[in-house]
Amino acid sequence: MKILVIGKPTYNIILTQDKYLVEGSKNVLKEKYEMMGGATVYAATLLAKWGMDVTYTGVLGADPNGQKIKTDLENARVNTKYIELNYENKTSIDYILINKANGSSTQMITEMPVNLAKYKYDFIPDYIIMDGTDPQGSLAALNNFPHAKFILLANKVDQELYNISKRCTYVVANSSFAKALTKMDLELNKSKALVNFFQKIKDLNKAEYVVTLKDKGVLYTKEREVKMLPATKTNVVDDTNAGAVFFGAYCYGLINGLDKDITMKIATTSAALSMQKYGIESIPKLEDVCNVLNIKITSQNEKEEPNNAQSEETDIPKENVE
Repeated sequence: MKILVIGKPTYNIILTQDKYLVEGSKNVLKEKYEMMGGATVYAATLLAKWGMDVTYTGVLGADPNGQKIKTDLENARVNTKYIELNYENKTSIDYILINKANGSSTQMITEMPVNLAKYKYDFIPDYIIMDGTDPQGSLAALNNFPHAKFILLANKVDQELYNISKRCTYVVANSSFAKALTKMDLELNKSKALVNFFQKIKDLNKAEYVVTLKDKGVLYTKEREVKMLPATKTNVVDDTNAGAVFFGAYCYGLINGLDKDITMKIATTSAALSMQKYGIESIPKLEDVCNVLNIKITSQNEKEEPNNAQSEETDIPKENVE
């Protein structure tokens, strides 16, 4: 399978403090980490580390930060042939402040205001993964590869992102995007309301949706039934990129034709493991995820069911999504 990932990389600077900062206070910086970031960078890196054929495209500044991102992607076995360098703007920077008391992150981003200018590739991708941070590149791919399957991470309420989502095959949406799309609230304790929620999505959008709920878990459909899988409990060190790791692991299961329940367990477990470390190094090994779940992935289309999976999904069976 040929996979093309489209996005806008960031250079992450992670700063930690023992507790959340008080306005006007003076604080001593004890830890500082610098590494590549961005949701699609995480997804591409995870897929490449898990053995997939991945090409990444996006715009970087022709500066040391941009070069480090490109080198680190290549070291992760991601094809960077189609990354574009911009000599007028610096690479986007994401300053991430971690509260060590609970692992909660606060982010401040300086974003490069430049998108992809070239849309030609020397291969035909089977899957195209994107998060809408480079809308021009995403729309060009949608137009140029009508037979590819598109997987979108929709993690902000944005009209441009909504327009892209209508043309995708699969969408992983956070609750804010899903609620803005449907103009409905998520009533997690009411099964009929959840079925109606997903039916509304189905009426508005052809894509198959997964709705992430942070520490509450994930909602999805299987065989016209709505299911909820609780989040895997973990010791949180850094929650910044759990959603990106979930997205990458979900893409892995989807591309490899794994059972949907297994895919969701792999994604939620990967997200939980990722919160135990800082930054890009938090991406877990596939074997570690499988060990936690007590499963063995033997090929792209074969797997053994878990004997003792840690989290059990909940069916919402009262009505079906048409």
